[in-house]
Amino acid sequence: MSIRNDMKKMAPEGAVQKYRTLREDVIEKEFKFFSLFPVEKDKVVFCNVWGYGDNPKWVAESYVRLLKRAGMSKTAISEKVIFVTSKPPLKEEINEDAECITFVKTNSKSAIYAQATAGIWVDCNRKESYIQKRKNQIYIQTWHGGLPLKRLELDCKEYLPPEYIKNALRDTGMTDVYISNSEYCNELYRRAFGFKKKIFCFGTARMDPLIRPVRFSAGAMRERLLSRLPESVFRRLLNEAYIKAFKAKEKGTKPGEEQKDNLRINIALYAPTYRDSVSEVQARGNEIGGSIISALENRFGGKFVVVTRFHPLAMSRVNHINSAYLQFDEKERIIDGNEFSDLYAMMAACDVLITDYSNCMFEMSYVGKPVFLYATDVEQYDDTRGMYFDYEKLPFPIAHNERELYDNINTYDREGFKAKQKEFFDDIGVIEDGKASEKVAKLIARLIDSKKPE
Repeated sequence: MSIRNDMKKMAPEGAVQKYRTLREDVIEKEFKFFSLFPVEKDKVVFCNVWGYGDNPKWVAESYVRLLKRAGMSKTAISEKVIFVTSKPPLKEEINEDAECITFVKTNSKSAIYAQATAGIWVDCNRKESYIQKRKNQIYIQTWHGGLPLKRLELDCKEYLPPEYIKNALRDTGMTDVYISNSEYCNELYRRAFGFKKKIFCFGTARMDPLIRPVRFSAGAMRERLLSRLPESVFRRLLNEAYIKAFKAKEKGTKPGEEQKDNLRINIALYAPTYRDSVSEVQARGNEIGGSIISALENRFGGKFVVVTRFHPLAMSRVNHINSAYLQFDEKERIIDGNEFSDLYAMMAACDVLITDYSNCMFEMSYVGKPVFLYATDVEQYDDTRGMYFDYEKLPFPIAHNERELYDNINTYDREGFKAKQKEFFDDIGVIEDGKASEKVAKLIARLIDSKKPE
């Protein structure tokens, strides 16, 4: 990725855009050619341009399990379940269900052929303008935004390029089904996307591992993250956690509900949203170093490490290895989580979230985990697109500088914020039961049988 980005930076002005235009013309012609082949009604193509994650991942694996229960072999499944992504999964992200899935690279001939001949598409992003749905294909949109904070598309069209809006409306016109998690989002999709067809309020597939962490192997993801620590650091932190718990016991101190896991290494996830400026995110990364880790340990017990996970668009603009994003004060206790594709598998494995404007704040808090907002530029960020909610009234502790973040962690009132968050979600009518991926998988099976949305 870094070599590709370096080449882009060194290319003459306009050369990258010319290459992109040429490449899109070639892909469009390839797609038209492959459209001469018959559609396989029982072939399903899942797409997530950012990697093996988000809603399509969880739906794909649930669909694989459905096919297994129907007696289909691994070989047969791999011919009918295709996952298109620009970032293939790591070996350790492949479980027994993912082993049945065929992964192909975005815009490769295999990917174009798969999309041209599949009976059903499942995506979470807009498709590029050169991808044209055929008459007898069905397109399911799971949308990556979940419950959004930032305004979307037609609700902020004055801030977005006309080309984007044009393609977004084209994509909406191709879509047969939207998957939603609330009446609020149902109305939002109608208004912001101009969608007029069927919406199924099933919940959000990527929420399933947060609501049912044991079922979706959150413990295995936790082990993967902690394995990124040097062994000496891991052993030292574990030993310090044991000593801390032992001293508390000697003093007769009973650990509270939040501190019952003193004997393990806790994980805080730092996941800010996309930034145009590398320096802006670098500053935030540098500021949440040692003092914040100390505050987390004081408030929640045990020992803490921080996993950093930045928006894929942001990471694609800098050298991944020498990225300025990763310059923290206590490097030995900072884990680079950017190589993992699925943010929500990481959220299920982590104990605390620190973000700024990412909608993952809603999903993490929905399952009762502490969320801290760290935003130094609220007015500036709001001016870029606007927000659906008053940021200062969100049901989370909000910090505008490092000192406030430190204080918010130290004085965190879990029960108080839980009550505020429940009221917030109840008002919106959010529906999440940890079975959204299964519901979409069953919908796919029904659509294959009927070939029309019910």
